[in-house]
Amino acid sequence: MIGIDRITGRQIEGYEQLVSRVTQVMTTPLGGRVKRAAFGSRVREHLAANMTDHMLVRTQSAALEAFYNPENGLSDFIPDSCIATRHATGLSLYFSGNWKGRTVKFEVPLNVSTSESTT
Repeated sequence: MIGIDRITGRQIEGYEQLVSRVTQVMTTPLGGRVKRAAFGSRVREHLAANMTDHMLVRTQSAALEAFYNPENGLSDFIPDSCIATRHATGLSLYFSGNWKGRTVKFEVPLNVSTSESTT
């Protein structure tokens, strides 16, 4: 699958495109798109709460739930873990799972100032 990096505008594909798609889903609230109201996740709903351990567990649950929503188009990645961790500017979701027959791991930062992904 070929895509476009939403920050730089350059063409991306493969693993980089997977991380970009997951980032887009995790940072888009359900109902955030007019013509695709079922696209997105409930992750952002939990970010307004205090960063307690309970909030982290709820955020992890909402993130994993998004992979099973067919509207998100993430069926090619099968997650086996999601770990939410706090940091100075927000939190990050660390995913591990199976993609195209191999185990991959990546981070999706949910920062206050930006939602860039690192690999």
